[in-house]
Amino acid sequence: MSAPTLTQDGELFVVSFGDDLNTTDHGWVSGMNEILDEVEAVAGPKVLLTTGAGKHYSNGLDVEWMAGKPSEDIVTYVNSVEKVLARILTFPAPTVAAVNGHAFGAGAFALLAHDHVVMREDRGFVCWPEVHLGMTFSRGLLTMIEELLVSAVARDAIVTGHRYSAPEAVTAGFVDRAVPLDELMTAAAGLGLPLAATAESSVGRIKRQLHRRVTDALGTA
Repeated sequence: MSAPTLTQDGELFVVSFGDDLNTTDHGWVSGMNEILDEVEAVAGPKVLLTTGAGKHYSNGLDVEWMAGKPSEDIVTYVNSVEKVLARILTFPAPTVAAVNGHAFGAGAFALLAHDHVVMREDRGFVCWPEVHLGMTFSRGLLTMIEELLVSAVARDAIVTGHRYSAPEAVTAGFVDRAVPLDELMTAAAGLGLPLAATAESSVGRIKRQLHRRVTDALGTA
């Protein structure tokens, strides 16, 4: 199972998803909830930064586990992933995704849940491949797409399953900046740290107000 880890460098709290497929499996769900609890409990200025290593930022849902499972188990699992996405989306501090490689399926939703996103410019795609896999989207995930992306991009992304390179992802609005790999973490920290003091303000409440339609739908499949 994927087990995210947490390190701290001053006001910067860095979550590493790992260096494999980094699926949003049961281990990821429990690990992320523990990490979010821990960082949220820290008083003072702070920034939450997530990243992976190697080829993948996150390869999404654990489809191997889902294969052959009863529908009620699958729904419970997907709901648990969506609830983590909702926590990231409304986290009471600045959040930045440093996307080192592929962000597929639920991994693309994880990227979308952050306040800011920096992506490696020369490798990796952002993609929802559901249309090629005979899958659809839950109400919560579809609401997330509708609310956080412009309509033309949302249509193309989910109807065609297009794979967005980093430069394309910037143009489409998934990503703020595309940078060389050796600048990825510095660029991501540079987006978050100037805003670290907002963690002591009403930012969490503002995010909950801003994203209420999304969070009301997530985790209710």
